[in-house]
Amino acid sequence: MFKHGKTGYTYYSVNEKINHYTAMLKSGKTADGKPITGAQKDYARGRLSVLQGLKSRSFVEPDLIVTDDKCFGDPISKPRLCAVIDADKKGRVYVAPVVERTTKSIILDGDYDRQIGDKRKWIDRSEIYETKYIYGVSPLTNNDRAKIKRILRKKNNGG
Repeated sequence: MFKHGKTGYTYYSVNEKINHYTAMLKSGKTADGKPITGAQKDYARGRLSVLQGLKSRSFVEPDLIVTDDKCFGDPISKPRLCAVIDADKKGRVYVAPVVERTTKSIILDGDYDRQIGDKRKWIDRSEIYETKYIYGVSPLTNNDRAKIKRILRKKNNGG
Protein backbone atom coordinates (compact mmCIF):
# COMPACT_ATOMS: atom_id res chain seq x y z
CA MET A 1 0.00 0.00 0.00
CA PHE A 2 1.14 3.51 -0.72
CA LYS A 3 -0.44 6.94 -0.79
CA HIS A 4 -0.04 9.20 -3.79
CA GLY A 5 2.32 12.01 -2.81
CA LYS A 6 0.10 14.77 -4.24
CA THR A 7 -3.49 13.53 -4.27
CA GLY A 8 -3.39 11.39 -1.12
CA TYR A 9 -5.22 8.55 -2.92
CA THR A 10 -4.37 5.15 -1.44
CA TYR A 11 -3.25 2.35 -3.76
CA TYR A 12 -3.50 -1.24 -2.53
CA SER A 13 -1.43 -4.11 -3.90
CA VAL A 14 -2.99 -7.22 -5.43
CA ASN A 15 -2.09 -9.24 -2.30
CA GLU A 16 -3.70 -6.66 0.00
CA LYS A 17 -6.89 -6.70 -2.06
CA ILE A 18 -6.98 -10.51 -2.02
CA ASN A 19 -6.65 -10.46 1.78
CA HIS A 20 -9.40 -7.82 2.04
CA TYR A 21 -11.95 -9.69 -0.11
CA THR A 22 -11.10 -13.06 1.47
CA ALA A 23 -11.64 -11.63 4.96
CA MET A 24 -14.85 -9.96 3.82
CA LEU A 25 -16.25 -13.24 2.47
CA LYS A 26 -15.18 -15.26 5.55
CA SER A 27 -16.54 -12.82 8.11
CA GLY A 28 -19.62 -11.73 6.16
CA LYS A 29 -18.88 -8.14 7.12
CA THR A 30 -17.33 -5.15 5.41
CA ALA A 31 -14.19 -3.43 6.75
CA ASP A 32 -16.34 -1.05 8.81
CA GLY A 33 -18.27 -3.95 10.44
CA LYS A 34 -21.53 -3.79 8.48
CA PRO A 35 -22.99 -7.05 7.12
CA ILE A 36 -22.44 -7.57 3.40
CA THR A 37 -25.31 -7.76 0.96
CA GLY A 38 -25.75 -10.40 -1.71
CA ALA A 39 -24.56 -7.97 -4.39
CA GLN A 40 -21.43 -7.17 -2.36
CA LYS A 41 -20.76 -10.89 -1.89
CA ASP A 42 -21.06 -11.51 -5.65
CA TYR A 43 -18.81 -8.55 -6.37
CA ALA A 44 -16.21 -9.76 -3.84
CA ARG A 45 -16.18 -13.26 -5.37
CA GLY A 46 -15.73 -11.84 -8.87
CA ARG A 47 -12.95 -9.48 -7.79
CA LEU A 48 -11.24 -12.28 -5.85
CA SER A 49 -11.08 -14.55 -8.89
CA VAL A 50 -9.68 -11.73 -11.05
CA LEU A 51 -7.10 -10.78 -8.42
CA GLN A 52 -6.00 -14.38 -7.91
CA GLY A 53 -5.48 -14.65 -11.66
CA LEU A 54 -3.31 -11.54 -11.55
CA LYS A 55 -1.32 -12.91 -8.61
CA SER A 56 -0.69 -16.27 -10.27
CA ARG A 57 0.97 -14.82 -13.38
CA SER A 58 4.30 -16.53 -14.05
CA PHE A 59 5.84 -13.65 -16.04
CA VAL A 60 7.51 -16.11 -18.41
CA GLU A 61 6.54 -13.62 -21.11
CA PRO A 62 7.08 -9.87 -20.56
CA ASP A 63 4.03 -8.10 -19.22
CA LEU A 64 2.99 -4.66 -17.97
CA ILE A 65 2.38 -3.97 -14.28
CA VAL A 66 2.03 -0.95 -12.01
CA THR A 67 4.25 -0.28 -8.99
CA ASP A 68 5.16 2.62 -6.71
CA ASP A 69 7.46 5.07 -8.48
CA LYS A 70 9.39 5.55 -5.23
CA CYS A 71 11.26 2.28 -5.84
CA PHE A 72 12.90 3.95 -8.87
CA GLY A 73 14.16 6.86 -6.76
CA ASP A 74 11.30 9.32 -7.22
CA PRO A 75 10.82 11.26 -3.96
CA ILE A 76 7.01 11.21 -4.36
CA SER A 77 4.95 8.01 -4.26
CA LYS A 78 2.79 7.61 -7.34
CA PRO A 79 1.75 4.75 -9.64
CA ARG A 80 4.30 3.89 -12.37
CA LEU A 81 3.65 1.65 -15.37
CA CYS A 82 6.48 -0.88 -15.68
CA ALA A 83 7.45 -3.67 -18.04
CA VAL A 84 8.32 -6.96 -16.37
CA ILE A 85 11.53 -8.15 -17.99
CA ASP A 86 12.23 -11.32 -16.01
CA ALA A 87 11.25 -13.25 -12.89
CA ASP A 88 13.34 -15.35 -10.50
CA LYS A 89 12.66 -18.37 -8.29
CA LYS A 90 12.41 -16.17 -5.17
CA GLY A 91 9.20 -14.61 -6.45
CA ARG A 92 10.80 -11.32 -7.49
CA VAL A 93 10.29 -9.64 -10.84
CA TYR A 94 12.82 -7.54 -12.76
CA VAL A 95 11.05 -4.41 -14.00
CA ALA A 96 11.85 -1.31 -16.02
CA PRO A 97 9.71 1.82 -15.93
CA VAL A 98 7.78 2.76 -19.04
CA VAL A 99 8.72 6.33 -19.91
CA GLU A 100 7.80 8.73 -22.68
CA ARG A 101 9.62 8.14 -25.92
CA THR A 102 12.72 10.31 -26.29
CA THR A 103 14.13 8.88 -29.51
CA LYS A 104 12.93 8.66 -33.05
CA SER A 105 14.66 5.32 -33.66
CA ILE A 106 12.25 2.48 -34.37
CA ILE A 107 13.23 -1.15 -33.89
CA LEU A 108 11.34 -3.26 -36.40
CA ASP A 109 8.86 -5.80 -35.03
CA GLY A 110 9.81 -8.53 -37.50
CA ASP A 111 13.58 -8.02 -37.23
CA TYR A 112 14.94 -7.03 -33.83
CA ASP A 113 18.49 -6.74 -35.16
CA ARG A 114 17.57 -3.77 -37.35
CA GLN A 115 16.19 -0.34 -36.64
CA ILE A 116 15.32 2.72 -38.70
CA GLY A 117 18.30 5.05 -38.58
CA ASP A 118 18.54 8.75 -37.86
CA LYS A 119 19.82 9.79 -41.30
CA ARG A 120 16.92 10.76 -43.51
CA LYS A 121 16.97 12.06 -47.05
CA TRP A 122 14.59 12.58 -49.97
CA ILE A 123 15.53 10.45 -53.03
CA ASP A 124 14.10 10.11 -56.51
CA ARG A 125 11.95 7.07 -57.34
CA SER A 126 14.50 6.09 -59.97
CA GLU A 127 16.92 5.24 -57.15
CA ILE A 128 14.73 2.47 -55.65
CA TYR A 129 15.86 -1.17 -55.82
CA GLU A 130 14.36 -4.52 -54.71
CA THR A 131 14.85 -5.70 -51.15
CA LYS A 132 15.97 -9.11 -52.40
CA TYR A 133 19.54 -7.79 -52.48
CA ILE A 134 19.65 -7.70 -48.66
CA TYR A 135 19.59 -11.05 -46.86
CA GLY A 136 16.87 -11.75 -44.27
CA VAL A 137 14.66 -8.72 -44.73
CA SER A 138 11.30 -9.08 -43.00
CA PRO A 139 8.32 -7.12 -44.31
CA LEU A 140 6.98 -4.26 -42.19
CA THR A 141 4.21 -5.24 -39.80
CA ASN A 142 1.08 -3.14 -39.35
CA ASN A 143 2.55 -2.00 -36.05
CA ASP A 144 5.80 -0.94 -37.79
CA ARG A 145 3.77 1.10 -40.27
CA ALA A 146 1.79 2.74 -37.48
CA LYS A 147 4.97 3.65 -35.57
CA ILE A 148 6.58 5.12 -38.69
CA LYS A 149 3.51 7.23 -39.40
CA ARG A 150 3.19 8.40 -35.80
CA ILE A 151 6.86 9.01 -34.99
CA LEU A 152 8.69 9.79 -38.22
CA ARG A 153 6.20 11.12 -40.72
CA LYS A 154 5.67 14.84 -40.60
CA LYS A 155 2.33 16.44 -41.37
CA ASN A 156 3.88 18.26 -44.31
CA ASN A 157 5.70 15.63 -46.36
CA GLY A 158 7.96 18.27 -47.93
CA GLY A 159 9.70 17.32 -51.14
